[in-house]
Amino acid sequence: MRREQTPKLLLVCSAGGHLLELLALQRDVWSKYERVWVTLRQVDSTSLLKHEKVWFAFGPTNRNYLNLIRNLFYACRILLTERPTCVISSGAGIAIPFLYLSRLLCIRTIYLESFARYRGLSLTGRIVYPIVHDFLVQAPEVAARFRKALYRGSVF
Repeated sequence: MRREQTPKLLLVCSAGGHLLELLALQRDVWSKYERVWVTLRQVDSTSLLKHEKVWFAFGPTNRNYLNLIRNLFYACRILLTERPTCVISSGAGIAIPFLYLSRLLCIRTIYLESFARYRGLSLTGRIVYPIVHDFLVQAPEVAARFRKALYRGSVF
């Protein structure tokens, strides 16, 4: 008989608004689970996550191909070290290597599109849309346009 694995979450996001979106889900979604964060070292991320386990990735990430490659290798190291059962990301560019590698390693992947996206998808959203298990949006208009998108309300 196979023993169920205790959920362990890897929460991946850029600093700023992406971090705030994941933090808004703390009480209702992930506070009861073991978790590890991956974000960029900024004043807000250092302060808001001071009591959490955090790995700081290489930034800037948007349209920076060198850091994309560096973060791809870093993601491999973190995923193999932490062994999460689920990777949740709200973007931005930092999400791409973590979600793609997680999918290759058969780890559940969830992407939360920004609440600022009420007409279409962000660049990161368009890149990860084909591979994530769950693609959550915060606007019903977006869910109506994309078959895989799920609307479950807004975090704010």
